[in-house]
Amino acid sequence: MDFDFTFVVTGATVDDQDAVDALRDTCDALLARAGGTDLLSITWPGDCAVRAALEAASAARAAVPRLRVRRLDRDLVGIHEIAERTGRSRQNVAQWAAGARKAQGAPFPAAEGTVGRSQAWLWSEVNRWLAAYGLDDGAAHPTREEMAEIDVALAGRVSLTFRFAATTGFQEGRQRVIDELRNRHINRFLGILAGFEGTTDEHGDHVLVVADGREPARGVMERVAQFPHDVVLVTETDQFTVTVLASRGPDRSGRVVPVPGTATVGEWLRQIRDFPHATFAVEGDDRHAEESARIQWQLAIAA
Repeated sequence: MDFDFTFVVTGATVDDQDAVDALRDTCDALLARAGGTDLLSITWPGDCAVRAALEAASAARAAVPRLRVRRLDRDLVGIHEIAERTGRSRQNVAQWAAGARKAQGAPFPAAEGTVGRSQAWLWSEVNRWLAAYGLDDGAAHPTREEMAEIDVALAGRVSLTFRFAATTGFQEGRQRVIDELRNRHINRFLGILAGFEGTTDEHGDHVLVVADGREPARGVMERVAQFPHDVVLVTETDQFTVTVLASRGPDRSGRVVPVPGTATVGEWLRQIRDFPHATFAVEGDDRHAEESARIQWQLAIAA
């Protein structure tokens, strides 16, 4: 699914041709200015609006490092704007809002507020209502609740990049983990991430390695070892777990615990709980002892 976002931004304007070109070429994003506010419009794919928005913001910042993505623009519309976007008359739209037309379906969304003496609505809610009559704009927009989550993340400058092990065949389980994160833990999770500093890449994105608890630990350990900084492992075994891992860091105990080559992520995490101060390496992986995955547990949080 492709989501449409309009962000309020600072640090780059429509008069900055280098920024305009970089955003268009790398993200197919458009800078604009309306009412004295700089806006960035971007479409981004994803199964979750919150994840898609944070990934889109991260991509924009990577294209133009000086850009600051502040919050979502709410895209408030009145009778006139709704009429223009749907190709209907103002009278028709006023009748929709009053419940005088199309009253057999769901009620027209409640107004977000008033501007002067005129009511204003969230376009995302109006658009969703219009979809039942084939009059929507065909785009997916975040819900009111998702907008709030996105703004909280952006206010804390939390941005995410999701990574997976090269192992195939576990996409369904990984998606369950992402859905669990989104549906039950996203607010607390973003608050926790806002306090982390060592888990970000060169663009300031927190790196999340998502794993099915049943997939091979070896592949996940090798994925973690590819990063020069800490990463956040998100998985679900007997419970949803967030674990901060460091690769190739200094040993805190001097003990290296071997992880069997056949171990799953869930079995490895149980070892981490049993030996919280050890370093973990794949059992029998002596081909490149200095370069092989050596992982240390930093912090674990269970929902």
